[in-house]
Amino acid sequence: MNPNLKLDLRQLKTFITIADKGSFSRASETLFIAQPALSRQIRMLEEALDVEVFVRLGRGVQLTTAGELLYQRARALLQEAEQLQADVSAVAGSVTGHVTLGLLPTVSHGLATAIIKEFRRLYPRVTLALRSAMSGTLQQMVSQQKLDIAITDDQKKNRHLRYQPLVEERFALIAPPDSDLAKREAVDLDEVLRLPLILPEEKHGVRARMEKEAMARGQKINMAFEVSAWPLMAHMVNQNLGYTILSSVSVEEMAARGEVAVVPIISPEIRRTLAIATPGNIPPSIATMKLTEVILQEVAAQVHDQRWVGELLF
Repeated sequence: MNPNLKLDLRQLKTFITIADKGSFSRASETLFIAQPALSRQIRMLEEALDVEVFVRLGRGVQLTTAGELLYQRARALLQEAEQLQADVSAVAGSVTGHVTLGLLPTVSHGLATAIIKEFRRLYPRVTLALRSAMSGTLQQMVSQQKLDIAITDDQKKNRHLRYQPLVEERFALIAPPDSDLAKREAVDLDEVLRLPLILPEEKHGVRARMEKEAMARGQKINMAFEVSAWPLMAHMVNQNLGYTILSSVSVEEMAARGEVAVVPIISPEIRRTLAIATPGNIPPSIATMKLTEVILQEVAAQVHDQRWVGELLF
């Protein structure tokens, strides 16, 4: 390392952007900085560290081994700098910053709007971004610090994350509103397995659980359709094309409008534990802690009002 040259956050931000975009030209368009200026910043960075951080490949670039290490550390350092600025502002009485929240697709529809409205009301100077993905992807994004916080299931925990138990939700049979089952207070799992079911692909947690239960009974699932998007699954139920299995919060609005019926599954119940996941190696920002408070508040309200069938774990 050259002791006469110093790193600055601007160089690190430029480096991160070039690495993410894969080329100087695309980074230039993103940052609105001319390519020669970007090249000069990276040259100064490499001289300060006495290493090369990029390998030039035709029109693009690739990180060197040293560049890979710098990328991980620099991303964390920039996030820490942004968090520091936001936290200092919060101490002065105003919570600011940016928070990215990840949600499971089956949870996002019923919960996201409530969280956004309340969080915006309380903390208008914090920018809130939302991402929807499956559990494994969400946990990976949190560990890579691409998400600040996520609501995910805790079946396969990532050792790099911190978890706060949230709710143990009970899945229900989603039935056409004019079906005989719609009038029932509950339905046995054995009966559910005989129904024409609309379920996601086998890698999905609910489908895997149903396959396991069917195998234990020496049965096979009566698959009517395999559909990966839960809104389409619910719409197909409304059109009398079959039945599906979802958490009640997933179809809260449709059920309120009488478009589908929610019938609890018993003998046994199908349950899933959800948790709030945050990075385990860095402390959460004040904005992230405030978002956590809003999530806990909104989840508690939905469970207490029985819009979300389950038990609170906090």
